[in-house]
Amino acid sequence: MAKSKGKRVNLAIVGCGGMAGAHLRGYEELLQRGEDRFRIVAAVDEAKERAEGFADRLASQAGWEVAAFGSVDELLDSGLKVDGADICSPHGFHHVLGCQLLQAGVNVLIEKPIGITVKASKKIAATARRRGLVAATAEQCRRAIGQRTIHWAFNDGLLGDPTMWWAIQARWQDPEPVGGWSWRVDRRLGGCGMVMDSGAHWVDTMRYWFGEIDSVFARVEQVRDRRFRKGRRVVKGAQEDFWTAIFNFKSGLAGTWSWTISAPGKGFTQLTLAGTRGSIIDSDIFHPAAFQANGECQLTDGTTYSMGKLQEMYLDTLSAARREELFPYGITAGVPLELWDFIDALSRGRPVEIDAEEGMRSKAVSEAIYESGKSGQVVKVADVVSGKVDAWQRDLNRYWNL
Repeated sequence: MAKSKGKRVNLAIVGCGGMAGAHLRGYEELLQRGEDRFRIVAAVDEAKERAEGFADRLASQAGWEVAAFGSVDELLDSGLKVDGADICSPHGFHHVLGCQLLQAGVNVLIEKPIGITVKASKKIAATARRRGLVAATAEQCRRAIGQRTIHWAFNDGLLGDPTMWWAIQARWQDPEPVGGWSWRVDRRLGGCGMVMDSGAHWVDTMRYWFGEIDSVFARVEQVRDRRFRKGRRVVKGAQEDFWTAIFNFKSGLAGTWSWTISAPGKGFTQLTLAGTRGSIIDSDIFHPAAFQANGECQLTDGTTYSMGKLQEMYLDTLSAARREELFPYGITAGVPLELWDFIDALSRGRPVEIDAEEGMRSKAVSEAIYESGKSGQVVKVADVVSGKVDAWQRDLNRYWNL
């Protein structure tokens, strides 16, 4: 392909834990493919040895110097020129670090979920608007070729109009062993469990495929106590281990999403997406088709297509220019594509595909599930977006002074 046009941008990685490793591999792939419009010039982590490890790895791969810092304050005080920051911190710090960097004139890419609550997400979006900067949500799944393909299958007529879907997983995870504590099991840092963690992917996916959600009715529980060792103490985790939710879309579509790790015996997983002309099945209820092509499509006349074949059919519909726009350098995996979108947006001065506002709207659906579980009532997503319904989030907003 021809070299992409635009200025070169300097980036910092803020938070060098688990997900940052996936981002680092994504940046390395972009470099290997020939994307040269960015330099990662800094790595930041409160555990400075982690930042130093990232900096050393980047320097050896990229061939330029990478500075390591123990905090964003140190980075900003250093005078190092940074155009954008990739934030991979615990969820509770997304709005803290994001707004601090935006206020300092640095564009941000923030791992999903964009904020720990809807208010936190809105604060990021508002700060970006006020400063005239980019605040992007690092949502990888919809960008992958598998999810682009399913969007095409429903929205270009192959499967007809969507009519219903259900996504269900039940399995057993023994609650007796005491696990090692991590920030994800602390509600103040993680926000809570899979409804809004990996669930953030699925919420974005369903909105991408099927449009906006009007209301949610859910039941959310912690069926079994799950304990974790934190230093010398054993603490109880805050995450839910069961939910079931019904989604009413503005289009009239209905969907059901259920998950548990507290069902003894043989587990199962089923995802079925039904349209008027056929259905797609898959085996992942959080990021279907994003990492693999195991699903299958079957039409009402009995014709079946593997997901691999369906992807080929989708690609055949794209012009060369559109294919390059969606899958630059031939990349079809979500993480390097989300990073490329941020780099390209900063380099060329264009909007990103998934900004903080879009991330907030997905976040509101996850929070609507919790809000409905708390109240026992049907919850309108618009009421969660507006703040009219916030009983579940209220203590977190107080804790973070939102």
